[in-house]
Amino acid sequence: MRKKSRKKLRVVRKFAVKIFGNNIVREVLGFVLILGILYFAMGSVLVLAMRTDTYWRAVISDSMKHEDESWREYFEERGYDPSQFPLQGGFERGDMLVTQGVGSVTEISVGDVIVVDRGEPYPLVHRVVDIRNEDGEARLTTKGDRNKSPDTSLVRPEQIIGKVIFVIPELGHLSLWYQGV
Repeated sequence: MRKKSRKKLRVVRKFAVKIFGNNIVREVLGFVLILGILYFAMGSVLVLAMRTDTYWRAVISDSMKHEDESWREYFEERGYDPSQFPLQGGFERGDMLVTQGVGSVTEISVGDVIVVDRGEPYPLVHRVVDIRNEDGEARLTTKGDRNKSPDTSLVRPEQIIGKVIFVIPELGHLSLWYQGV
């Protein structure tokens, strides 16, 4: 029985030497290892820099899609200048959003686009249309730019995942495909 074990061990060693003794295989494995380390290191740095563990996400609906400039009317009727809002162009299904966490509601203004966890499978991404104080707590009203009216439920500070700071068109399609959305 020991002879069989030794023979198997020799076969395994020969195979390992043959495979790992090959410079190309070692270089490829080294490259893959370095890529893995960089991926996790960059992810950790981005979590710290963006102050959220979900610093990017794909858009799954068209509620923020701009087909014309009519989305501005809602804000202009209420005395806001939408040309001063951070995100002007809107976005649509398949775009990738870069999100930065917020420490408090004071970092959010009317016109900012926020990501909200409402306890549903996918977070809501809408524009802030109102910030008010109810019973000593901040409450936000949001609205999709394409929607006619604001969302009916108010957003509590603990529901806010972050604020959208950048949009990369079309890059989210791969993520949507992978998620099966």
